Formats: sequence, C-alpha cells, structure tokens
Amino acid sequence: MTNRRHEIAYRLDPALWVRDALGMEPAPWQEQFLRAPRGVSLVALTARQVGKTTTAAWAIAHHMIFYPKGLSVVTCPAQRQSAEAVRRVRDIVLAADQRLRTDNTYGLELENGSRVLALPGDDDSIRGLTVDGWIIIDEAARVSRQLVAAVRPMRARQPEARLAMMSTAWSRTDPFWTAWSSENGGWSKLKVTVDMPDCPLPASHVAQERANLSEQEFKREYLGIPAGSHTSPFTWELYDRATQIFTPKAPAGRAFQPEREAAIHAANPFNNINV
Repeated sequence: MTNRRHEIAYRLDPALWVRDALGMEPAPWQEQFLRAPRGVSLVALTARQVGKTTTAAWAIAHHMIFYPKGLSVVTCPAQRQSAEAVRRVRDIVLAADQRLRTDNTYGLELENGSRVLALPGDDDSIRGLTVDGWIIIDEAARVSRQLVAAVRPMRARQPEARLAMMSTAWSRTDPFWTAWSSENGGWSKLKVTVDMPDCPLPASHVAQERANLSEQEFKREYLGIPAGSHTSPFTWELYDRATQIFTPKAPAGRAFQPEREAAIHAANPFNNINV
C-alpha cells in the first residue's frame, strides 16, 4: 500500500519524484517547469548553465516511467544537441532503476513501451509523429520558424501533450522571442537569469563572465536581453531612448519657447536722399 501511494504521489508530482527517486533538489523554477499542467505551452527564458537541458530530461524521464507507451521528442538546432538531451534522459531512467528495450543515439524505449526521440534540426523529416508527452525545443532562439511550425501539430490528436520552448536570448526577430514577447499566444512563461534571486549560478562565475564578455554578449547570455543589432545598426535600447517622451519638470518659458520681442521701429535713412 505504501509503495502504491508513493507511485501515485510521484505520478502527480514530478518534482517530488526527482527528490526521492533521483536524490536531486530542483530549483524553484525547475519545480514550476516540472509541475506545468498537461496541455501547457511553455516558454522558458534562461541564462546559460542553469540546468534547462537537465530539467527537460527530468520531465521526459518522468513521463516515460509513469505513462506507458507514451512518446516525447526533443529537437535542437542540430541533431547532436538533441542526442545529448536523450543521453541525459538515459542516465536518469537508469538511475531510477528502469530497463531499456531500445537504446541508441537518437532514441530510447523503456520496457513499458514509452519512447523519446532526438529529432533533426530541420523540418524536412520530422512530420507525422503523434506526441502525448513532451515536445521540447531546446535552444529555441536558434531554430527556424519552419521547425516550430512542424512540431506544433504533433499534439493535435493529443491535446494533453506539453510543448516547451527553452532558450537563452538571441535576437528580437527569432521564433523564441516572438513567443516570449507575445501577449495573446497562450504561452506560460518562466524566466531564470542571473539578476534573479533563485538563479543557481555562483556569483564568482557571474562576475568572471561579466568581466570577459562584451556588454551585449553578457546581456544576451546571462540576463535574457536579446541583441537588437542583428537587423539594424541601431539597438532597441537606443530606439527606446530616442522615442521616449519626457515631461519637462519646469514650465515652458524662454528656454523652451522664446517669447517674441516687440518690433523696434527705426527711421529709414534713405528717405531724405534726393535723386
């Protein structure tokens, strides 16, 4: 009975399962990700090295173990990156005492029939899958809009599948930032950057990175601020400053709108000239 209760609790709470079964302590933002409701569309803006790939691997492994015959997929700009995520999933399910039926570079299958696939970074050969678990788009700022369009229909027949775009910032025109900045796209949003209190990166590492990267690189990689110069020599920060309207603190006067002085009339010296 106790084991049955644990199984039910772990099925309902992936963060609890990560703590008890894997002996890991999820950060607050990782708990939010793991506990995202079924059917959610999630966009996570992160700094480098905060554990986003590990978080996705936890989520996929949990679904594979507790939802037999399920399917999850991972896609990245390059398939080797997707394969690395699948390798993380492999380490996790083995740590949870699961047995593999299929084990290769680009896919895993458990004995309960659940699978995870590492998809290529292009949209030519990934259509046609039906996913009921997780659709993970990692490094989503660097994938094409065509790839995002190709994976979205994978949950059309399984509306409880979760879609997650995860990335550091890149530009203000990429598909990830379009989703992040959308006000009506139905996206749930998570953010973990080095200026937030629950960021897991050591302060010494952050200081070293700040000293060795340009200001724009540091903002992009660690603060979640995309570059504005990929399509224009003018950054969005400059645009915001140039177009912001300031209200003068002092009333308008001569310094702002000089008063017109009265005209001075002088006699015309040419009137007395005889021609």
